[in-house]
Amino acid sequence: AVVSTQSGHYGRGPITQKPLRLKDLVTVKFTEMPQDEPPAGTSAICTKTRYMCPITHDTLGNAITSVVLRPTGNVITIDCYEKLVKPDMVEPLSGQKLKEKDVIILKRGSTGYAGAKNTGEDLIAKKKKVPTATLR
Repeated sequence: AVVSTQSGHYGRGPITQKPLRLKDLVTVKFTEMPQDEPPAGTSAICTKTRYMCPITHDTLGNAITSVVLRPTGNVITIDCYEKLVKPDMVEPLSGQKLKEKDVIILKRGSTGYAGAKNTGEDLIAKKKKVPTATLR
């Protein structure tokens, strides 16, 4: 919900419910996958994938956790971040130094029918006692 453009607020944060300011927002850049040929090792099902990690060229999707690098807005895979970015905390494409607060982990979506894994909720099955009859 828009609070007021005169006050400089552009809505409320979904988690904190604090008013958002323009400087709080981050432009996110998804790298489009070339349409001419799919990357090597891509299954026939994934040939219509639209986005990829700009560094490793891995396919982005709901099954892969991704992160946004705040200064550039580039979306990369969590594996790329852990192996290539985190050790030096330098954005490989631009050479900018990063801080931990510059890394935003994207929450994976779900279909609505069955929620995505790792939601923090554990499902526990309970045994139901079924009455039994005894014959005498």
